[in-house]
Amino acid sequence: MEKEDYNSEERKTDEQRKTPLGKIEREYVAEEKAFIPGSVTAETWHDDRKDPKKGFTGYVRFIWPYAAIMAIVFFGALVTGYISAANFPSMADALRESFTSRFESLLTMNPFSIMFAIFLNNAFVSLLFLVLGLALGVLPVMFIAFNGYLVGVIAYLTAQERGTLFILLALLPHGILELPMVFLAAGIGLRLGYQVFSALIGKPTQIKKEFKEGLLFYFRWILPLLFVAAVIETFITPLILSFI
Repeated sequence: MEKEDYNSEERKTDEQRKTPLGKIEREYVAEEKAFIPGSVTAETWHDDRKDPKKGFTGYVRFIWPYAAIMAIVFFGALVTGYISAANFPSMADALRESFTSRFESLLTMNPFSIMFAIFLNNAFVSLLFLVLGLALGVLPVMFIAFNGYLVGVIAYLTAQERGTLFILLALLPHGILELPMVFLAAGIGLRLGYQVFSALIGKPTQIKKEFKEGLLFYFRWILPLLFVAAVIETFITPLILSFI
């Protein structure tokens, strides 16, 4: 009798494994792992997020291919902007005037106001990258490319006036933190865009869940580190540049 019960339970387990829902879930996971390199760590992230000590590294391992794509787009656009500024000086001057007029009001503020203005701007832009990723991931790519191009143009013009060392010292101290956080936010947006595209072509997705996880990561990690970057940019970077 015990043997029959055991076999019955075994058959029940086998039948559950053969259900359409189980089959779809297995096919989805296998397909996603094969198509997107970062998705092989998705399961690790979903487990690690329960542990605050593992949440950051777990999620970064999960999202890194998308963030890497955004980094490539940014630096590719930066190089393009740098070269364009050398070949089209009038266009470069027009862009610099537009950029300067946009942030001219910062010069009249006290350091703490400047710090909060920089922080709020970067926080808003990063959150925008994340949320707008729901539009198939196109808008974050466009915004990242435009910002990279603009940085390239400004970098060329400043290098001509102050030298390459000045540019490196002006960007590196805070950029080491700021840029990775921006790339991660944009990478989350790109991931969400991929999920929306998958849903449109009939694949099972977890858009709502991943959106919530992306927002959680943004507020828990990206936002505080952007604040640290703003502090460095306001108080540390000018101090370093004063020695040149």
